[in-house]
Amino acid sequence: MSGDEVEAAVRFFDEVRNKGNVDPTDRFLAADFINHNTFDVRIVGPRDYGEAVTAYRAAFPDLHTTLEDVLVDGDRIVVRGTDQGTHRGEFMGYPASGREVTTTWIEIFRMENGKAAEGWLESDSATLRSQLVAEPR
Repeated sequence: MSGDEVEAAVRFFDEVRNKGNVDPTDRFLAADFINHNTFDVRIVGPRDYGEAVTAYRAAFPDLHTTLEDVLVDGDRIVVRGTDQGTHRGEFMGYPASGREVTTTWIEIFRMENGKAAEGWLESDSATLRSQLVAEPR
């Protein structure tokens, strides 16, 4: 695994998650990329990934993703991050609440020929849901 692939992962999250620019998804994700995630959202290919991020950012338009760790092991890149944002749109069946939320996640990418061929996203969706319905502070 090259340092270029790690740097590509960091750029990917900044551009796609933080800036909302989903155009470069195909620079990091293979055309037949498959994502397994705890949200039960079907994501196959860069376009689906971009649409999922767009929907997430519609619910949390001020989304900011902080990468806490980016680790490499063989053909895997492991990214641990924290998302913060304000719930301004419908998400997972919850109407906009105006609440600020913080959630953590880990995504593991299997790299093949310089692109992510497969990914596994584990997120703390229970804590996120609890923040969407919690009483305002």
